[in-house]
Amino acid sequence: MSAKNIAIIGAGLSGSVLARTLVDAGYDVSVFEKSGGTGGRLATRRTAFGAFNHGAQYLTAKSASFRAMLTGLSNVGAVDEWEPDGKDRNGRWHIGLPGMSGLVKPLLNDARLIGRTRVTSVNSDGDEIKLASEDKELGVFDRVLVTVPAPQAYDLLVPFDPVFQSLSAVRYAPCWTLMAAYEARHHGPEIVRCKAGGSIGWMAKAFEFKDGFGIVAQACAGWSQDNLELSKEDAAKQMLGALEEQFGWINPVYTDAHRWRYALVERSLGTAFLSSRCGRVFCAGDGLLGARAEDAFESARMLADHLKSEIGSTK
Repeated sequence: MSAKNIAIIGAGLSGSVLARTLVDAGYDVSVFEKSGGTGGRLATRRTAFGAFNHGAQYLTAKSASFRAMLTGLSNVGAVDEWEPDGKDRNGRWHIGLPGMSGLVKPLLNDARLIGRTRVTSVNSDGDEIKLASEDKELGVFDRVLVTVPAPQAYDLLVPFDPVFQSLSAVRYAPCWTLMAAYEARHHGPEIVRCKAGGSIGWMAKAFEFKDGFGIVAQACAGWSQDNLELSKEDAAKQMLGALEEQFGWINPVYTDAHRWRYALVERSLGTAFLSSRCGRVFCAGDGLLGARAEDAFESARMLADHLKSEIGSTK
């Protein structure tokens, strides 16, 4: 069974790992991403004051394979180590350069990246798979690999094959994230876990600039769920109030908020990937295997190994 032309839907960590592995194996890889950037929850917001990592703040590695990938990315300047407040936090913390989204960029080299494109349908076309957006055909592919969050994958894949209905069992916790910059000196630790019962669960200093500092604050899952449909302006206002109450920070010179509807996997399927009955469409990602970024990596690695075993390398 031969396959040379592979489509990946989603340019987060899983999609990027699949792209790198399959390009290295000699395949023609196209990556479709609905946003204008890459990295998924490895996200960086760049502003005139500095860059906010407003998704995952860092990665840790348990497996030798994940450590090896991070070491390789470090060797090309895409990853560094972070020790907040100069402390060894019982294991190395890895950050992307120049921001968290920079971690995936070398993985996407040599793949064809199609940004700002939402894939809305997956259909059979003989022995191949046809993709389309709302307004145009996107191409025909030998294999299609879907790495978006499970609820989005469910909507896309169940009309193609009911075998993907098991994705409905995956559960995520949402998270509101606040980005703010203040014209003041920063006093206190780089990372703070905030008091119980408030809106903010975790806060980190994002950067310093000439006249001040920037922070990223992540709301508690419960507060985020209760306030999921707030406007970002109202979410920011409430979270800023909590920071003022706890730290005395007032009058920020920059604020923005981002809602992560699928921030943290609360219940996964416990399997590396799912396959359609025709064996040409697959789903992978952290919602399949577990809650950590490393689970997203391992899911992609195991799917890539399966594909290479099934269809071989073209090199």
